[in-house]
Amino acid sequence: MVGQVDLSSTAVGANAQFVGSNPSAVAWNGSTAYIGGYNASGVTANTAIAPVAVSLALNGFNQATDFTSTGSFGTAFGTFNTANTRGITQLAIQGSTLAASLDNGANNLNSVRAFNAGTGALNWQTGGGTPDATRRGNAVGFDPGFNGAGSNQGVSYLALGGGRRHLMDASTGNYINGQNAGAIINFPTVSTTWRGMAFNPTNGDLYTREGNRVGRAVRNGDNTFVGGGSTIAYAPGTYTNAVDNNSLAFVSNGANSFVIFNDRNATAGGQAASGVLKAMTTAGALQTLNLFDMNSSALSLANGNGAYGFSYAASNQTLAVTDFANRQLYVFSLNQPVPEPASMAALGLGVLGLLKRRKKA
Repeated sequence: MVGQVDLSSTAVGANAQFVGSNPSAVAWNGSTAYIGGYNASGVTANTAIAPVAVSLALNGFNQATDFTSTGSFGTAFGTFNTANTRGITQLAIQGSTLAASLDNGANNLNSVRAFNAGTGALNWQTGGGTPDATRRGNAVGFDPGFNGAGSNQGVSYLALGGGRRHLMDASTGNYINGQNAGAIINFPTVSTTWRGMAFNPTNGDLYTREGNRVGRAVRNGDNTFVGGGSTIAYAPGTYTNAVDNNSLAFVSNGANSFVIFNDRNATAGGQAASGVLKAMTTAGALQTLNLFDMNSSALSLANGNGAYGFSYAASNQTLAVTDFANRQLYVFSLNQPVPEPASMAALGLGVLGLLKRRKKA
């Protein structure tokens, strides 16, 4: 961890940075986190997006030289009248364009929107020139195209009840392949309760959350995936599609790439982060996820309800994580040096030898 910001102020309705009851999504560009909100007020209420500039002191190796981080909140934008237990499900940023998916129930005209990240102005909403009120967008991301090239680059989204990856022009919101012609990404056991999506920026492979499981669709063309669907990359011990706020992010640090996600099958509090936060290789093999605090000691996050949002910034190889229950933003660096066990043992032997010499003297 190289930074932490308390997001409690974003839950206070009188504040300019109010986003809703809890932070439910994040988009991070390495210096500013855009926080999306969730409505857990019990009644219909507003949700929004608030920018938080985070001061990180990093050297040329993207390692923290100063662990004192502060968050400077900007004015919230994209305010939307949101039903109870609904909110912004995912955010994604590329350049000055911020894309957002909003789950406000069925037939919502504004289920996917794009904003100017600098001004907060609305650029377009689902369908662009041909508004689409039939889709309940519940995941959003920037499609890099097949092998990072080709015609299928833009804002992609998944809609509950549909088995396709929809794609829109990032500037206009117009459908690139047509309203109903996106690539099919159905799971072997078909279910379409989408909760999140993330692309491998190098080859265009797509990772999804369907319920609390993780899927992988291998790209083999501009608008096609191998086998016309997805494989199950991670099958949770208890599968459920009734619990929201299951998120994920694709993380790439040179030759090392992995997918980070939360395995959330219940909404109850008291869930240990260590049992919920997980990482897997691009092929789906679970890995040991080691988190360290700002002093390079094993990090223990506060218990919560298992709801976390993730966003990775390749520009400085940092990962932003939002904690729904505790209203926190954490920033991690993949390059922060951590003492290895052998190094610590050698250090201990050196100290022991020094003490012995002191005793002899």
